[in-house]
Amino acid sequence: MYYAPNAPANVFFYAHQYWVFSNGWYVGPTWNGPWALVEPQYVPQPILGVPVAYYPVAPPHWREWRREGPPQWESHSGREWREEAHEREWREREEHWGRGCPPGLAKQGRC
Repeated sequence: MYYAPNAPANVFFYAHQYWVFSNGWYVGPTWNGPWALVEPQYVPQPILGVPVAYYPVAPPHWREWRREGPPQWESHSGREWREEAHEREWREREEHWGRGCPPGLAKQGRC
């Protein structure tokens, strides 16, 4: 996970895609898009867990929240946020890639 601290928007890089939070979540293949709106339930859990301090253009109502903790998504979304099985599989696969372990070997527990 990477973020752009000097960007004029809340930009993150995760799972080989760029994610932007600006009145909703958007995803794109490059830093300049094209951007597609993403329904909240499809935003990967690791992105939702990024602390408030890493949002350079945080919404005003976030000021009352702890900067070290993630945004309080459930209080404004009205839904429960949790990692779905397919998101966990992507995250685990990416964790192994980061260690140079091909997905096939990772699944066999050989890395």
